[in-house]
Amino acid sequence: METLITLDCSNYSDNLETILKLFQQIGWTIYNSEGQAEFLPLGDQDDYDWQRQNLPENMIYNILAKKRENQEIIGINLFYEKGTEGISLLAQDTSQITLSIGINRRLLNKRHTDTIWYLQNIIYKLFDMGVRITSYTVEEFED
Repeated sequence: METLITLDCSNYSDNLETILKLFQQIGWTIYNSEGQAEFLPLGDQDDYDWQRQNLPENMIYNILAKKRENQEIIGINLFYEKGTEGISLLAQDTSQITLSIGINRRLLNKRHTDTIWYLQNIIYKLFDMGVRITSYTVEEFED
């Protein structure tokens, strides 16, 4: 199974770093359980060569800003602070942010994604923060 959430936050902000900071405010951290950031490096042209590094937050944001300037796909894994779940955020701008739900994915009946949990801990929390989401979709694909 693969589950994706696609968001359009362009009516709230055109700055992807602003949206990423909102994710941090609603309980998603940019560091894994080992304190490393997992992200797509500069110059990654559709290779999806994810890197893991111990970097301070400002350096991570500098990398993301340079990727945006170079019109590269920004990719960063986010981890739920109160659990083990994670998501991969992929975007070039705020009009189409894709969240791939695959890191310790919450399941129902040992098979299907617990989409309600992800809606409650992403979409609804963004709404509570005043984020105007133009649209969102949730898709689950069977392998």
